[in-house]
Amino acid sequence: MKKSLYIFVAILIITLGVPVHAQKAYVGVFGGANFADLKINFVDNTITDYDVQSRTLFGIGGFFGIYLNEYLSIQLEPMFVQKGGVFTQASVPDMRIKSNQLELPLILKAGIGENIRAYIIGGVFLSLVLDATVETELAGLSLEGDLTEILEKTEFGSVFGAGISIPLWKGSAFIEGRYALGLTNLNKGGNINLTNGNLLVAGPQTDPRDEIKTMGIQIMLGYQLPLGWE
Repeated sequence: MKKSLYIFVAILIITLGVPVHAQKAYVGVFGGANFADLKINFVDNTITDYDVQSRTLFGIGGFFGIYLNEYLSIQLEPMFVQKGGVFTQASVPDMRIKSNQLELPLILKAGIGENIRAYIIGGVFLSLVLDATVETELAGLSLEGDLTEILEKTEFGSVFGAGISIPLWKGSAFIEGRYALGLTNLNKGGNINLTNGNLLVAGPQTDPRDEIKTMGIQIMLGYQLPLGWE
């Protein structure tokens, strides 16, 4: 994880070193759905009768970008995003997992076109896990558990996708599809205790060798506005 963090900081320093005064800069906002999913691998290879289904969650944020030339730009995108999935297994109730994260993607964007502009993106992200919960039902009771202590606090990953933008007012509106893939194993291992009011139910235990990674298909709508200097 430390190596990933060093790579991200190095890229960030290089980005901030670009002479903004000699380029066109822009800002914007975006938001939309995150069709979140999880990749879970158990060290116990006898656990095979399980599946993970996606959850429709959301993300919202802003961005600051700099055009490097006519076709390329680079942008920082601080955002709030929800991640997770639904763990299903024949012998246990479904478990709906959700984490709230503050994320900082660093994106390189390549586009073509004058008015209607098509583009592709690729980059990396560093994320801070704010909290995480699991919800399930047992014997007619709704139960909730806190996953924060069994998860790593930071996540590193990659993101890529494509979009299209059209002129609108003084800037441009866009729709974008992207795929975000977490590269960090978030699982630290530990007990998951489930509660309903004062009722405490002992839940499953995760082995620290088990692997939990995030992924998600994101559909984002946004608006971009030039800052107005050359």
